[in-house]
Amino acid sequence: MPNAMPATMPAAMPVVMPIDPRRVWRTWRRKVVNRVMGLTLAYEGMMLLGAMVATIIVGVITASDLSGVQWDGIISLISVFVAFGFLLLMRHRDIFTCEFWLGGQHRDSYGEPNQLGHISRYGGGRMQPLWALMFIVLGMGVQGIVMLVQVAFSRLGTDLASPTSDSIAESSVTVSMWLYVGLVAPICEEVLFRGVLMKELKPLGKNFAIVTSAMVFGLFHDDVVQGTFAFLFGLILGFVAMEYSLVWSTALHIFNNAILSGAIDTLAGNYLDDNAYLIFSLSLSVIGVIGSIIIFVIYGKEMRQYHRTNRSIPDTYFGWAAPTFIIFVVANAAFAIISFVGAMMG
Repeated sequence: MPNAMPATMPAAMPVVMPIDPRRVWRTWRRKVVNRVMGLTLAYEGMMLLGAMVATIIVGVITASDLSGVQWDGIISLISVFVAFGFLLLMRHRDIFTCEFWLGGQHRDSYGEPNQLGHISRYGGGRMQPLWALMFIVLGMGVQGIVMLVQVAFSRLGTDLASPTSDSIAESSVTVSMWLYVGLVAPICEEVLFRGVLMKELKPLGKNFAIVTSAMVFGLFHDDVVQGTFAFLFGLILGFVAMEYSLVWSTALHIFNNAILSGAIDTLAGNYLDDNAYLIFSLSLSVIGVIGSIIIFVIYGKEMRQYHRTNRSIPDTYFGWAAPTFIIFVVANAAFAIISFVGAMMG
């Protein structure tokens, strides 16, 4: 008789594919960035929606032409309140805590897999009067650099257009726009960019979190000139929030918008003639730039050490490949460039 076939055949061994740790880390970083950038995109969308609804409502109620500047502040306030209400709905458990505003020890809820639940610190440093003055000077230095570049281009016969700044300057005569620019916008922007965004990116590295939040903050302004200032100023605000607290970065932001760029600049513009105002503005710019250079010379070593200490691990910046981050960057950069080119040509 022929040999009988075995009753059962041995099951094939499953093929186990090797796991690439580098790929896993990259995927996780994209996931972390994608999550918080999705929220940032939604916040921006809610601002646009709020502005559209506010424009329609104001137009219907007043039955007036909205092409003037008298309604810009009210529409801006409504749009940011709508967006901020959405942000509170999504992140109220974090925002309504003392640690979120004052800093201190907390348990990481985001970041790398091995860091979930890890106890770390966000802010909590004690601000000294000298440090506060230095951060103000650095902010003046950033503003001074941007202004001196604008003056240099002007001397060459080309004015660098800033549609957003021009629009704000025209409508800043209203109380509502001053309230928006000087108080409401700084608070809401700090909560979003230095509070929610930067804090959720912090487990990927302080440097990465500060740079990414500053970049997103700059692009959010949809203006080449103002966005450049916002990026550089955002680096300062990010460091202040990361090492001290969100309260201090918010205070610095309000001081810049309401006092330096608001009250002082407005008073100078009202009481000085054009030549005197130009001299005054250039003097502040030079003071800020020289002061910033002195600060970098004195504390440059500590700054470089901070950068080395908080350097992210390899492939962290691969998180910028997250779909929502790419969409945000492309959309806002395109709008800023188109607006800039149109203003320069017009």
